[in-house]
Amino acid sequence: MAFYSSGDVKTKYLDPKSFSDGSRAVFELEGHHLAYLPNMRLLDIGVFGQANGFYNKLIGANGIIREVTLFDGATILTQLNNYGLYRGFQLQNTSNSNAQSIVNFKSAGGQLGLQMLSDDGLLQNLQRDLVTAAARQDSKGAYVELREILPMLNSVTHLPTDLFRNLRLEITFNTAAAEQILQDITHTITGMLLPVLAVDVLDNKSIVDKMNRGLGKSIAWLEVEHDQVVYEATATNGGAGDQGVEEVKNFKLDGYKNKSVERIVQIKEIQDITTVLNGNDVKGFGRYQSVALFNEKIQVRLNGRNIFPNSGLTGNMERLAYVVDTYGDCAAYPGSNTNDIDSGAVIGPDAGAGRDLIGNLSYNAFYLGEKINDLQIQHSRTGLEDDGTNNYTKASTAALNVHYYAEVKKALVVGNNGYNIVYL
Repeated sequence: MAFYSSGDVKTKYLDPKSFSDGSRAVFELEGHHLAYLPNMRLLDIGVFGQANGFYNKLIGANGIIREVTLFDGATILTQLNNYGLYRGFQLQNTSNSNAQSIVNFKSAGGQLGLQMLSDDGLLQNLQRDLVTAAARQDSKGAYVELREILPMLNSVTHLPTDLFRNLRLEITFNTAAAEQILQDITHTITGMLLPVLAVDVLDNKSIVDKMNRGLGKSIAWLEVEHDQVVYEATATNGGAGDQGVEEVKNFKLDGYKNKSVERIVQIKEIQDITTVLNGNDVKGFGRYQSVALFNEKIQVRLNGRNIFPNSGLTGNMERLAYVVDTYGDCAAYPGSNTNDIDSGAVIGPDAGAGRDLIGNLSYNAFYLGEKINDLQIQHSRTGLEDDGTNNYTKASTAALNVHYYAEVKKALVVGNNGYNIVYL
């Protein structure tokens, strides 16, 4: 935009108006500016307490965020619930080189993206871990572009304060569960870094008036909304009787009824966090992984018809192909979406690193492109006897929280007396 070079845009760095350490931060966007630009950035997301406490390998310091909401007074403009699991999918939804060179550093500690070493031929992530520190001023934090998680901000050119009179950004946190944040759960967390919101403001009335005329009567975007079902544990939960037994479940998703839905990604979370622990160490991507299931199959029934032929998506590579076709590049690695390939044979540097990464990025995705009257998911897995050491066998019998994040069509309709937000 030309007004960036004209000097009319000023960047402001806002401290929270209210801040509850480990719980909540509220940023108020003051109304004396004529307009805010949508490229808002959240800075210094992280914790401190004990030096050298490595962040989660998938999402880094993002692990402390639970929910992000942009309000105008009491009206929710745009929101992302259950932030961590979806953010994990987003961060790996890129090329290998971009993950290694950019994403890891923005997340302040992620270990996505691999390269082959010439001395042993193993794939390794060479990025130095970003760590927490004993003092707030020395600890490392993540950087979040809010347009990546709040899609409304991608659809508006600006947020005029004569229309949005009481803009407020609220973030809720959870720093109590070390296994969700750090790689070693014995490390102590004393407190949070103080988050900062960077915003660009416009106070040139002629420019803002011109932009207001182009705002239009309706602004549409795809809001990311969350729904969840529970895939219950098998009868013996990994006992000998589960070996080779196929389990077929049918789930009905009512959270998207009467809404127009585009893409959906499915993320499979093991309920029992202890299954992704090796003593005090978090295995692989821990809480934020999407676990692979043995002989997994998925069929989607939309408004009375199946969207996939025959038995649906039945192969690991077929399911990965649908994710890439639907959402684009993913920073996958050998064994990332399957539970029967030993990644330890190709991923270093130590013997356990690869095995801990087996089946950590097993997502399912599909495109609907319709208004939902009835949406049902048929999901199946085949049991494996659990030997007590491998979380990739446990996933095929354990209780799962199965999360769905869907792009739902919404619009802001501007009228003489303000605006309304509606589903399309």
